Amino acid sequence: MIIYAQKTIDTETDSTFKLSYISVGLGSNMYQMQPMFRVNGSHFIYTLEEAWQFKNVKKAKPETLFVGNLRTSSIDSILSIVTEIKGDSVYQLNAGVMSGGIIYLDILSNQRKVNFKLHNSYDLTAKKIVDILNSYIPDKYRKLWISSIAPTITKIK
Repeated sequence: MIIYAQKTIDTETDSTFKLSYISVGLGSNMYQMQPMFRVNGSHFIYTLEEAWQFKNVKKAKPETLFVGNLRTSSIDSILSIVTEIKGDSVYQLNAGVMSGGIIYLDILSNQRKVNFKLHNSYDLTAKKIVDILNSYIPDKYRKLWISSIAPTITKIK
């Protein structure tokens, strides 16, 4: 069953705006259906998909949970948030956790291209973006996540 979100009144959204949130499970989360959220222009689709695939085994069909449109103000907020980032890539690794997952968050517009790769790790900027996306997902569905584990840096004596 597909549920449509409330249509937006604003139609002047930058059609070059693209965003993808892809969750890849590790350890006991491998081969489990994971949340994927993709935006093209203002249109979004929220699915559960299998990120890993066994050789010679047919990949499970994605399950579409929810489709809708982002408001222009949400896209503007996301683009404003990514202006805080120096460079075009954020990579965080928490080597102390082998299970959990990797979050890939990519944002592309005519203004900016930024990608996040978070291995069981927290990033405040990515969290702000995910919070905006989660505001469109009804409570009955699994929300997108960013690890709450902040890696600690230990000095070796």
